[in-house]
Amino acid sequence: MGVQESLIQDSVSVLDYHQPILVEPSISVREVTESLRLSGRGCVLVMDQNQLIGIFTERDLLLRIMGEGLSPDIPVHQVMTKQPTTVQRTETIAQVIKTMRSGGHRHLPILDETQTPVGVLSVKHIVKYLADHFPQKVYTLPPDPDHAPPTREGA
Repeated sequence: MGVQESLIQDSVSVLDYHQPILVEPSISVREVTESLRLSGRGCVLVMDQNQLIGIFTERDLLLRIMGEGLSPDIPVHQVMTKQPTTVQRTETIAQVIKTMRSGGHRHLPILDETQTPVGVLSVKHIVKYLADHFPQKVYTLPPDPDHAPPTREGA
């Protein structure tokens, strides 16, 4: 099966995505940052009464806290991205790539049939999927396909 066919047929459920880190809206950005540091993850999902109300990412930390000089002791709900774009685990990888590209998203919460977060998908997961499933296509591409070197490099 080719790359295009796989992207159209495979769903998010085949990806090796992370379990979400769930936090309450009142937790401080400082505590969230520590959770991100310890887990090695790039975002947390903000939940209020079992409802997803926001996402807080490394980008939010840089742009909203550090960039605006805000205190890291403020509650995360004040600086989170409200009503984040989400994907269903039944969506195809092609649909997810389109959603990420059109919205400029690096992280997307994955919801199940009951709208409960079951994971977080990052750009890294998409790249890993492509590299694992299509190594010949991925590893043999020149850095810029339109400007391949005129001669072979190396020995």
